[in-house]
Amino acid sequence: MLKVAKASITRGRAAEYSSDEDLSSYKVSYPLAGVKACHYDASLQRVGEYIQCSFFINSTITLIDSRDGVHFDKKWRVEETFDILDDEDGEGEGYIVHGNSIDLDELVIRVITSSLPIKNTRPNAKMPQASGAVEVMTEDEYIESTKAKDPYNPAFDALADLDLED
Repeated sequence: MLKVAKASITRGRAAEYSSDEDLSSYKVSYPLAGVKACHYDASLQRVGEYIQCSFFINSTITLIDSRDGVHFDKKWRVEETFDILDDEDGEGEGYIVHGNSIDLDELVIRVITSSLPIKNTRPNAKMPQASGAVEVMTEDEYIESTKAKDPYNPAFDALADLDLED
């Protein structure tokens, strides 16, 4: 765990940090299931009322496959610059970190999670099989299947004589 006191970060001089950390004990959220290995370089500098942070993160993460919930490992790199705020500034930019110190490891987890796409699939994973009333198909297959269907529905014939002007 690498914590940095906010008071130690000054204007005009960047504080540089580098760490190889085991982040497996940190709480994560979907689609991230865990961080197996992580190296990051961080640069923090006070700019106006904010602390500006630049991260370069190189990690091996465990993701949850959005199709079937199976966990799989993936190499993940993130390079991001953002502001660290004490409170919401109304602009919705940056990360809010309360207190007098910044836990860089926790911030790394937040940056990795926010950089991930919502849907993640294993490389070369097969589509799940259809069962019962559920049919599984790709987007292209769905488009083709809807083109082949006749859009006419006789249930709407009863509305043909309806006069909406009255």
